[in-house]
Amino acid sequence: MAAKRGLAHVDPLAGAVVAVGTCFGVYLLLAPWWMRAEDWFTAGFWVFVVIGIIQPSLSMYLANEAYARAGATVTSTFAATAPMFAAALAIAFLGERLTLAIATGTLLSVSGIVALSWAPRGSRRQRLVVAALAFATATAVIRGLGHAAGKVGMELLPNASMAAFCSFAVSLAILAATYRLRRGRWPRKLPPAGVGYFCITGVCIAGGIGLLFAALMLGRVVIVSPIVGTYPVFTLLVSAAFGDERITARVLAGVGLVVVGVAFVSTSAG
Repeated sequence: MAAKRGLAHVDPLAGAVVAVGTCFGVYLLLAPWWMRAEDWFTAGFWVFVVIGIIQPSLSMYLANEAYARAGATVTSTFAATAPMFAAALAIAFLGERLTLAIATGTLLSVSGIVALSWAPRGSRRQRLVVAALAFATATAVIRGLGHAAGKVGMELLPNASMAAFCSFAVSLAILAATYRLRRGRWPRKLPPAGVGYFCITGVCIAGGIGLLFAALMLGRVVIVSPIVGTYPVFTLLVSAAFGDERITARVLAGVGLVVVGVAFVSTSAG
């Protein structure tokens, strides 16, 4: 929601630079408490350098483009289909097993997510959904790939903070270079309101990515990814609390499906 509000003041690429820069700054400030010299010389370090090329740099930029067109709830809904791509990659390349409970839970969660963004054919909302579909689906594919690759990286580098730091450092360099090449100059002055909203977004993402890598270090992709994919529920609730969304029967049904789906996945972990 903060990103959506920030886009009223700055463009998607500038917003991504500010958000990822904030993420990098958070981990850099906390480095004395988590950084270990030996982590720089592991194979996992290079895995997260590669991940940083597309996640969160490219995924965040694409998500911002989608936010600008369709809003936070619709965009997060489509982007939250990432568990399907993550599970497919984990089963195909990591040897993880898809149980009936996990499959059922994933399908229920995705069904609930779809219910949250459904709109009648031909309506303005549907046109916005279609406009954002390409950006948000690309975001989902990239995040799904990031989840699967992150699992490999965490087995080689068991330090979630270092993993996030590497990814954010590479992403920041790529986004900053892209901004400079596309705009031909650095921004002279960005609106304080836009910078503030994307700084808030960055702090939230910094915590979220760190926790994601920590979860991947402890659990399987086919379990972690569907649970992470329920974030549209929280996006919707926060948006509703601030008056940006309206709670309807369809929304409640969607939330219910997501919660039941997560319960299936969580139960299977035992």
